[in-house]
Amino acid sequence: MRHRDDLQGLRAIAVLLVVLGHAGAPHLSGGYVGVDVFFVLSGFLITGLLLSQAARDGRVRLGDFYVSRARRILPAAVLTLVVTDIAAHQLLNFVRAREAVSDSVWAAIFAANVHFARAGTDYFAQDRPPSPVQHFWTLAVEEQFYLVWPVVLALVLLVGVLRRRLLWIVGAAGVASFAWSVHATAAHPVPAYFSTAARAWELALGAALAIGAPRLRVPAAAGWAGLGCIVAAAVAFSGSTPFPGYSALLPTFGAALVIAAHGGGAARLLSLPPLRYVGDRSYAFYLWHWPVLVIATGYAGHALSTPARLGLSAGAFMLSILSYALVENPIRHMRWRAPGGALLWPASVVVTLAVALPILASLHATAARIADASAAVRPTALAAPAGASRASWKPLGAVAAAVDAAKRGARLPWPLTPSVGDLSKDFYAFPSGCSAHRGQTSSSVCRLGDTGAGKTLVVIGDSHAQMWMPTILNLARRDGWTVVPFVKVGCVPTKWLHSKDWGCSVWYRWALGRAAKLHPQVSLVAASWADSPRAAPALKAVAALIGSVTRFSATTIVVGDSPHQHRQPVDCLLSSGATMRTCASKATVAELQLNARVAAIASRQRVGFLNVTGWFCARASSVAVLCPEVVNRTIAWIDLGHVSETYALELATPFRNAFRRELFR
Repeated sequence: MRHRDDLQGLRAIAVLLVVLGHAGAPHLSGGYVGVDVFFVLSGFLITGLLLSQAARDGRVRLGDFYVSRARRILPAAVLTLVVTDIAAHQLLNFVRAREAVSDSVWAAIFAANVHFARAGTDYFAQDRPPSPVQHFWTLAVEEQFYLVWPVVLALVLLVGVLRRRLLWIVGAAGVASFAWSVHATAAHPVPAYFSTAARAWELALGAALAIGAPRLRVPAAAGWAGLGCIVAAAVAFSGSTPFPGYSALLPTFGAALVIAAHGGGAARLLSLPPLRYVGDRSYAFYLWHWPVLVIATGYAGHALSTPARLGLSAGAFMLSILSYALVENPIRHMRWRAPGGALLWPASVVVTLAVALPILASLHATAARIADASAAVRPTALAAPAGASRASWKPLGAVAAAVDAAKRGARLPWPLTPSVGDLSKDFYAFPSGCSAHRGQTSSSVCRLGDTGAGKTLVVIGDSHAQMWMPTILNLARRDGWTVVPFVKVGCVPTKWLHSKDWGCSVWYRWALGRAAKLHPQVSLVAASWADSPRAAPALKAVAALIGSVTRFSATTIVVGDSPHQHRQPVDCLLSSGATMRTCASKATVAELQLNARVAAIASRQRVGFLNVTGWFCARASSVAVLCPEVVNRTIAWIDLGHVSETYALELATPFRNAFRRELFR
């Protein structure tokens, strides 16, 4: 376990890939593989350290190990969390600051990966800005490894297991973890990305290298091959690459080759002083770069240019130099008495909470004040426009007035309803089991609305069907309909015919089969097609879906898709100097044309169509169609593509009138 300068250089390569990838440097869309290099390095170094200690002392001294890890990791981590919480409180709007500080509590107890895996499964959170402490998930994975592996190794060595057998144990655990990683990446990609179980094989690979080091004879040239694998992954991979799974083999085995190769040109390159300098500060650099980038972007209110992000990354490196010199390095080399070292773990949590909890209390008080003001606003029922049809949409009067206010640059009316602090919660939630979630290919068949009615209304679609449920149920109670929903978020029609999303394909077949057995009087098809990257597959899928529904439904009605917002409502409404103009999006020509083409498909197949464009947008000029975020005093959207429940209920009369027009035409 002698010090190796080339491994410090490898740390530098890993952190530079991560930072430059996050900064948007050209040709480094897969820079995130630097994290996998770190995992292999950690497995190698920690296992080697423990084996060396066992060889020297005859056993693994767990107390000494955990104290040394605490001194190495906690001071810099706590400093980053505290500064990030304070910066978020001062520079971000209260909603984003509250999310960031709450996330920091999970990071402080090294459960960030569990937290972000769970949050990542929330379909409605996918478009939110990333958390300033999201990168702490990697520390959580490593800390969970540190918690389990030294204890296992100590017990194994205690019973006298030979090194050869120990290698078999690590190999078996690594193979099991890799098999799970492949499965989970295909079935549940977001949780798999953050999962310790799906990443453990990378740490096991490093551990196997340390165990087998005395017998390894790897040519020095393998170091170049390893560097080539790492760089190739960083250049060739992107956010769409299934990861970790099979894809992670390329950078991890590249890292293993670099570690296993002693000497040679690659080792000399990695041992150069500039790389060693960055490598020494790689941990601090990794900690600082992400909150700097995320908070700066949130404060600016728009995506930053690549030069700006690179400049911010350079500033983060300056921070890492300071924190390494003033905090990380001095505490790591400080002499500690055993009780003092043992207290570092609980003390780090206490310090983080001592900063986070008062900030959270302040932010919750702000949210409560805004919620109280919003509660006094009474929603306004919107009247249906006269003369609107499927072919030519006409805006609601309130929408046209909101667009006029946007053209004038009028101030936003305050207070607004729903409360901006709770905007993400203002969305219809199905009774338990009445909709399918990720990983499910079926659900309960629920009867909602007027459950004693003799008429059945089936609703089929994705989250855009779910957002219309408050309006549909209002109609059902007024006109006597039993509503049976078949809804799965994320399953846009394109995924039924034109993707490898096995879960959506199976779910659509199940939903259509169960709906057919009900012989409904009316079926409403409501889904998103504006998100499809190409129009032709989306139109073909919508046509096929309509055709399938018409085979078993007496009447079929398609609900048009609304143009999307181009900025998160929370961030727009709470930005400095926000106006009706800044919080209005232009409907794109592609969105309007796609909606018109779906209407044409509905006409050809002789089914109804609800053109909803005028319920959200109005013409601002001969060429521009504006979709305001606020209509009257109501926030119309909860995110980029979903209507708030409050606004959906305000549209009850226009929706009912349009529905009845298509039903009795």
